[in-house]
Amino acid sequence: MTAVPTTPSRRVLLRSALAVGAAGLVAACTAAPPPSTPEPPAPAVDPLRALAAAARADASAAASAAASAAPGTPERAAALGAVAAERTAHADALDAEVVRAAGTVDGTPVTAVPTTTTGAAAPATLAEVTAALTAAAAAAGGAAVVAAPYRAGLLGSVAASCAAAVAVLA
Repeated sequence: MTAVPTTPSRRVLLRSALAVGAAGLVAACTAAPPPSTPEPPAPAVDPLRALAAAARADASAAASAAASAAPGTPERAAALGAVAAERTAHADALDAEVVRAAGTVDGTPVTAVPTTTTGAAAPATLAEVTAALTAAAAAAGGAAVVAAPYRAGLLGSVAASCAAAVAVLA
């Protein structure tokens, strides 16, 4: 009886290594599916849009409160009218920054920020205008803390103006 070797010969090891290497080479050279192109991310909604919409709502509320002010309070009506003008200017400045930052969308220049209007509502009270201005000052101040430098300056200015308007109306 002949003894069967228990250890593989050098030739068997070389053939095995060659077979494994060839299999790896064949696997690497096979056509892989084309890489999928990721969907472009959805355009992020600029947080200044909400602040601009709130500024327009505040301007409308202040204007309605000024129009319904008691006849014996012309100073109060004038102050509310000034607040309405300031909040409109804030909305315009915030809209302009949104347009500037957006630049182009799909190759089309962004030229306008859509605004929404609601139907005629009951005139706002002084307390409602003051509460809205206080909330606007807090929102703009909070946004200024995390905004880019130019936007932080704009938002800080809006927050300070709203806080000053609250003090004038108090």
